[in-house]
Amino acid sequence: MTKFSIASFAQTIPAHHRGTAAFILVVLGSLAIQSSTALLSHLYTDFSPLSVAGLRMGAAALILALLVHPNPLALKKTDWPQVLIYSVVVCLMTTGYFQAIKYLPLGIVVTIEYLGAFGVSLLGVRRLRDGLLSIGALVGVILIAGPTFELSHVVGYLYAALSAVSMAGYTLLSARIGNGSPAVAGLKGLTLSICCASLIFAPFSIPAIPHLDTDAWMRVFAGGLLGIAFAYSADALAGRLTSAAVIGVLFSLDPVNGALIGLILLGEVLPLWSYLGILLIAVSGAVLVWQTNRSAIKLNTNTAMLDAIVSTKTGQFPQISPPDIKK
Repeated sequence: MTKFSIASFAQTIPAHHRGTAAFILVVLGSLAIQSSTALLSHLYTDFSPLSVAGLRMGAAALILALLVHPNPLALKKTDWPQVLIYSVVVCLMTTGYFQAIKYLPLGIVVTIEYLGAFGVSLLGVRRLRDGLLSIGALVGVILIAGPTFELSHVVGYLYAALSAVSMAGYTLLSARIGNGSPAVAGLKGLTLSICCASLIFAPFSIPAIPHLDTDAWMRVFAGGLLGIAFAYSADALAGRLTSAAVIGVLFSLDPVNGALIGLILLGEVLPLWSYLGILLIAVSGAVLVWQTNRSAIKLNTNTAMLDAIVSTKTGQFPQISPPDIKK
């Protein structure tokens, strides 16, 4: 039986449908992450955010390992850097995210985190009309988060800023994880990175294990399955269907999902002007998808310097550019 490969699966999707496919994957991944956060929120009264984050990461590592069966002994020397760098970025992004939601509403944290992906989307701007999509999304972000800023929550904003910086790295690396030898092909590289991340979180997660009851275990594994195993896999596949610049704008839907999940599942109500921001973000993402499907108006990444740095540090990390799409 032919083994699953992200690259080969991406090739089966027609060029004129890749924008829609990437859009659907990013939306599903975003909903999974925000829903898992709400699901795990009940554990914050008994455990620290880092303990919850570590437990979720450990559950995801176990699920992916059982499904993918990676072999760390088969890794080549050039494979290890990409696995370790991705795991560190994921740990920093998760730490900032889970620490920030101690002080700020979920929708605000996700909104600030998106600024990292927004920065990546600007790297791909070649024409003014393309840039307007990113600017429109940024205006939406400001409308959602700006008026709610409070100095008393400055620690939360700093943690959210850490998550945003890490989100920029995650956006760039999502399209590249799995490149290299067969040992990291498909979802193997992602799985090994998540396993390494779970080990980094081990000092926080292991002490909490004896105190978990049945309900807590169910929440942890559901959170790991939805928030990491599924969501990160969806982002990795979306990254192979289009460029990092396009993914950066599609991630603008995260604040929308975060605000809605926060309202529906956590009862967090945002100011009325936030709805205008949500509308701007949604329209920017929708127009981008239409343009991507029109193949003649595709955003191209302009990250040659970053690619050179990443390639030097991590081995074979070629720039992803979907075939069959006319320049």
